[in-house]
Amino acid sequence: MLVHWIWLATRPDVSDAVKVNILRHFQDPETAFFADDDSYTQIEGMTPAGYAALKDKDLHPAQKILRECERENLHILTYRDAAYPKRLQNIPDPPLVFYYKGRLPDFDGSPLIGVVGTRKASPYGLTAAKRMGYQIARCGGIVISGMAYGIDGMAMRGALTADMPVVGILGCGADVVYPQSNKALFADMERYGCIMSEFPPGTPPYKWNFPKRNRIISGLSNGVL
Repeated sequence: MLVHWIWLATRPDVSDAVKVNILRHFQDPETAFFADDDSYTQIEGMTPAGYAALKDKDLHPAQKILRECERENLHILTYRDAAYPKRLQNIPDPPLVFYYKGRLPDFDGSPLIGVVGTRKASPYGLTAAKRMGYQIARCGGIVISGMAYGIDGMAMRGALTADMPVVGILGCGADVVYPQSNKALFADMERYGCIMSEFPPGTPPYKWNFPKRNRIISGLSNGVL
């Protein structure tokens, strides 16, 4: 059940790598949820704090996230779903759950190119980013970026004009528009592309979320511009 996926994905003090070990050990989150407490000690990388987090069987927070997803029109993609990117499953610490808006592309059927750059770009930089985003998409590539102000957002705008899927990976909830100056871009992405986040809806753009976000862009991409 989705509620058990969210329960496992949101366990504090359990790293993403250990969560994958838990999933592989028990085969599915529901089995992990109902497992005997002592069986958690068999998981590679388990810490005392993580052990305590897994013993917490309160599903109310996960159920609240499900209700927020329904209210915000967010879809959920799990690690076991057929549409989950195979390339991302090969990194050491893939997220178990994605929340997303828009349409999922065929992650494994087309090359994905990450495009990232400075927020304080020159006029030339912005023009070049838009042109490169467009050209990558026209050549059949899927542009993936963090949708930040500056180079990231401009590359996405260029790719959107080429009628190809575009993917934005956020360091906040997929329902949170950040930065606000990209509000129009978010609307276009929701309609013509895909906005994804491993963070539950409503999660603010905390600075420590962005390194986690960056590992997803890197893990999904065949190359990075």
